Amino acid sequence: MHICINQYIITMNALEIKKVIDQCEFNLFDIPFSFRIMTKGDGFLLQLQGYIKDNESGEFSWQNGGKHYLSSFAVKDEIVNKAWKACFDFIIHEAREAFSYKKQTIYHPHFLVDELATFVAQSDHARRTNSSSTFEKKIS
Repeated sequence: MHICINQYIITMNALEIKKVIDQCEFNLFDIPFSFRIMTKGDGFLLQLQGYIKDNESGEFSWQNGGKHYLSSFAVKDEIVNKAWKACFDFIIHEAREAFSYKKQTIYHPHFLVDELATFVAQSDHARRTNSSSTFEKKIS
């Protein structure tokens, strides 16, 4: 935690952040997850990880969530909220990989942004040049 004493700010170090994170737990479908803390510039990165079944290969392996930045000036509430956000993002990511429509993972989180931009441009063009009922027939 940082505390202001005589106009000096005391910042958190990795050990202090770890003490807060160690009080956080995340178990999903009886699978325990853990949090990693890594130093990054003037702060830290928080990452969730768990040994789970990969949605594509079907094999169990260590899966890492996205990295969430924590300032060295973060207070306990911010750290706990960031840990929750890491769990939430991990769940949404896995759900996007597992959900399909017409046997296609339409919300897959690993689409390349350039592919998505091309798709959207083509879809927008089709909507502008055709009536919506014609467009819907083309994509169904």
